[in-house]
Amino acid sequence: MRKNRLVALMVNLIILGACLPIIAQQSKRYPTENELQQLMKQFRSFVAAPSPGNRDFYIRDRRNEAETEKLKAFVRAWLPVNPDVAPFLGQWTALEETQNIYPSTIKGKVCIIETFVPTENDMGISFTQGTISGKYIKTSGFTILLQQGNYLGVGFINTRSNQLGIYEYAWPKPLIAPAKLMSSISQGNRNRLLQQFKEAGCSDSLPKR
Repeated sequence: MRKNRLVALMVNLIILGACLPIIAQQSKRYPTENELQQLMKQFRSFVAAPSPGNRDFYIRDRRNEAETEKLKAFVRAWLPVNPDVAPFLGQWTALEETQNIYPSTIKGKVCIIETFVPTENDMGISFTQGTISGKYIKTSGFTILLQQGNYLGVGFINTRSNQLGIYEYAWPKPLIAPAKLMSSISQGNRNRLLQQFKEAGCSDSLPKR
């Protein structure tokens, strides 16, 4: 009986670790150039053949036609304003998390709102800013965003093992208003994050002409 309880505890810890938000796993440094090349190789391999355990989730497009066309129109509208970040825009979904990438009126800049399962010590929302760097985005949260077709990879350095990690998202949907995305958190936290969003020149709307 004790052995069974121990096995169950280990399984629960593994599941908990897999569900931790990226912000709780990453080190406070960016990948080196060599590590970045490894991340890109790992991400390309995933795109070519998604992991068997979650294969159906990643290969099946669950968006309807209206959602797809709305996002395409949004990306086209922002392309002349902020061309390098346009392919990254949208709400990217993983199993229990989203990466919501909003354009900025400042070229080469984006705002990223990550949502994940809240815990006792975390409200389930994080805000970072990103800057285009070559073909990827480097965020203020020490992650690297990679994009290929309908897939987004978030690369990081694991804080415990100092090893490379990457978390995959897929099938971007149209962005929703940040205030709505943050409706589950306190008014004070929401106001603080929305102010940061505004100061970064970010928007969920079509650019002004």
